[in-house]
Amino acid sequence: MISVQNHRQQLSGNKILVALACALTLGACSPKVGVLRSPDHRGNAGKTVTPENKSESSDTDEKLKEKGGELVIQNNIALVLPFQLNKVNPAALSKEDIKRSAVALDFYQGFQLGLDELAEEGTVFGLDVIDSKDDPSSNVAIAKSETVSGASIIVGPVYPKEIQAFGANLTNKNVLQINPLAATKASTFNLENLVSLTPSIDTHSKAIAVKVAKDFNSGDLVIIYNASDNSSRQFLSGLAGYLKAIDPTITLVSVSSISQLNEQLSTSGANLIVTGATDKFQLRTFLDNLEKKTLEDYYTFKVYGHPLWDRIDFSKYSSFSTFNPTITSETHLTAWNSQIKKIKDRYYSIYGVNPSNHSYKGYDAAKYFGALLDKYGADVASKLLEEEYKGIFSSYKFEFSEDEGYVNQSVSYKTYKGSGFELN
Repeated sequence: MISVQNHRQQLSGNKILVALACALTLGACSPKVGVLRSPDHRGNAGKTVTPENKSESSDTDEKLKEKGGELVIQNNIALVLPFQLNKVNPAALSKEDIKRSAVALDFYQGFQLGLDELAEEGTVFGLDVIDSKDDPSSNVAIAKSETVSGASIIVGPVYPKEIQAFGANLTNKNVLQINPLAATKASTFNLENLVSLTPSIDTHSKAIAVKVAKDFNSGDLVIIYNASDNSSRQFLSGLAGYLKAIDPTITLVSVSSISQLNEQLSTSGANLIVTGATDKFQLRTFLDNLEKKTLEDYYTFKVYGHPLWDRIDFSKYSSFSTFNPTITSETHLTAWNSQIKKIKDRYYSIYGVNPSNHSYKGYDAAKYFGALLDKYGADVASKLLEEEYKGIFSSYKFEFSEDEGYVNQSVSYKTYKGSGFELN
């Protein structure tokens, strides 16, 4: 486990990584239980608690534990991230070290920034930062540790194998284990206390079904185009069932080749075509065919695609925007937003680098769960289904099932306009 102080001065990611690596090295020689407390609204620095001073209490701590005249439980957060500091030499940090730890470091810095903002509003947190080492066996030990057992919530681990090993060995199954980044289907883990923040491909598929059903009019035809690539199979699996559950009257066909697609095309209504193809050859074949068909006869096309289309350059297809292409997205981030610019500037002033998407995700996770802890204490789990959230990058709306836990169902829609996909 890593004991770290708040970062109020400007620090680059490299320097923070070195500081964490040094803390871990020192901890190996002299084990301590480290708790990082965010500064309070008066600007006081945090206090690191060790076994030697854990019983000591300051006036500030006592005041912060009281709210509305009642004693409240300390908000302890265990942040379990794959820094892999066991592979880092603090005296000779390499580019490979930075690259290996980038995901964890970016998320941690965003998370800390979110807690700092909450702390300035008067809340207080205990934060244990733990290196999961991207190693399932290490996660088994971490899950059984005293530090984790005393946490109010656990954020992490990050990677699927870690999540599985950690969750299976977690002693207190009542504490929430938050999966902050992995988009793996929650049913893969079968953990009732798991909170999955990143929408899985199933969630995107369900959301596209909702959009298609909304756009469908009498006389239209919905065509599910099953391309042969793996992303298409994952995205389209279950789509027909989702659509029929929403509206049993939808006229729907499924095809698996361009020839079959052309045979089904309708000139009497709009053709609402859903495809999950992301392979370049598959996409080129599909889109070249649609452009050709628009020249041959009168067709109206509305195309719905895979969320990864946001990363693909469609500029070479002159007719692409006329198909009104629509996708789902896990984020609603808008770089020109004044609030985001403020957060970005503050992040840069502290860490000396611009925030990444992982930083924004960390920030939103801290703001949401930090606020819930402050508001409800140990009763956070019972409020997840009631408390929705729209942050700067992520939005949360949870559904619960015993085999999946709490799964975020909130996504945004984007439509292709001009030269890229834009939020609706």
